[in-house]
Amino acid sequence: MYSLKELSEIWAAVYESIGKVFSSSSTELWFSGIRLVHLDNELALMTIPSDFKKQILDTKFPDVLKEHFYNCLGFEVETALISGVSDIKDENEAQLLYENYVEEKRAKDIEESKQQMERAVKVISPQKKKATDYFTFENFISGDSNKFAYNACYAIAHSDEVAYNPLFIHGKSGLGKTHLMYAIINTLLERDPSQKVIYIKGEEFTNTLVEAIKNKTTEQFREKYRTADILLVDDIQFIAGKSSTQDEFFHTFNVLYEAQKQIIVTCDRPIHEMKNLEERIRTRLEWGLSADITPPDTELRIAIIKKKAEEVNLTLPDEVVEFMASKLKDNIRLIEGGIKKLAAMRFIMGKELSVNLVKNEISDLVPSEEPRSAKIEKVIMAVCDKYNISKETIVGKKRTAHIVSARHACMYTLREVLDMTLKDIAGIFSCDHTSVMSAIKNIERKKSDSSEFDDDLNSFIKDLKESLK
Repeated sequence: MYSLKELSEIWAAVYESIGKVFSSSSTELWFSGIRLVHLDNELALMTIPSDFKKQILDTKFPDVLKEHFYNCLGFEVETALISGVSDIKDENEAQLLYENYVEEKRAKDIEESKQQMERAVKVISPQKKKATDYFTFENFISGDSNKFAYNACYAIAHSDEVAYNPLFIHGKSGLGKTHLMYAIINTLLERDPSQKVIYIKGEEFTNTLVEAIKNKTTEQFREKYRTADILLVDDIQFIAGKSSTQDEFFHTFNVLYEAQKQIIVTCDRPIHEMKNLEERIRTRLEWGLSADITPPDTELRIAIIKKKAEEVNLTLPDEVVEFMASKLKDNIRLIEGGIKKLAAMRFIMGKELSVNLVKNEISDLVPSEEPRSAKIEKVIMAVCDKYNISKETIVGKKRTAHIVSARHACMYTLREVLDMTLKDIAGIFSCDHTSVMSAIKNIERKKSDSSEFDDDLNSFIKDLKESLK
């Protein structure tokens, strides 16, 4: 978070930049009195005393503020003005103003979304709907962790034939799945603007279908998606467990597949781990090619950091690049956020960025290491939730079948997730290490005897490991 003093310095530079384009009288007339009260990687929030000035700036100069913030910071932010605020006394008051703005905007966005969905579903005109220009194959940094997915997407985008149908890309959030989807869209529309390319998120697919059912426009809904030349569904995990949505997607998939139309789907996990997704859909997703994207290794993180810094005209010493690569490991969005924050700090301070300075500035982006005791507690409580029993019961002495099963599963999970010793696990359950060993072997036998139990427990453990990273 920037101090009010730092925000004041940033606004002074933006105001000066505006003054180089507008006359001094126009700059004074329309832009004086503005105060920057919040800045992050996405938003510059300002106050302005006059409602009239706000209205003029919003209608006559909607892109001026955005353009000049970019000139000064080196990266784009959305800009917003709040009128009727006379003065901000301290950082707490500024933070409250920002939180109120976010809450009001969220409510407004929800209302606008509802109004849009109340209208009949219409076919998207591909000529008017293009993905963000930033997301291209050229600025996607490829390495061992994503090369297979990148090559598959590139081949689809540049081929006249339907290949790898469907293409299923899986990996956790922030690793570039959506970037590749948009890169495909941009390339396809550049090659043939008449193609009907439809991109939708799984959650949006569900919401749109619900509204179509409510408004009795399901035929228009089906016409929209089943006549696509290429359908891209991002984060399909959000349709899992939703019967009507899965049924609609199943039939849409069949229509497009039989018509030899390209289907691309992304998910945050492999196909076999989506237990709430119907078997008939999982089977169809397995017909084509599955490509995973894993967190970038050190070399790829360094390449990404250098590329992102170059995009905002930021020069970073090698030791700073290496430090960031060692700390921002699992999510490319964290790297992007760190680079943008450093670009803003470089502008404020006007001097070279040292490792010590960077360490302080990106500390809020670095995942904190939880104490081991807290991780143990989380694992135990997760197992308790799964089996619907209390912690006191699971670590106690009762020996009904359900409780014993949960207790054994908890011992096994602690071993798998946290690599705890038999002795340490025994200490939690007030037993000896041979009892823990017996419990673990019992779970291993159940996993061997039942593929359903095996898949369920493996998925549970995988999710736990991800949540504890």
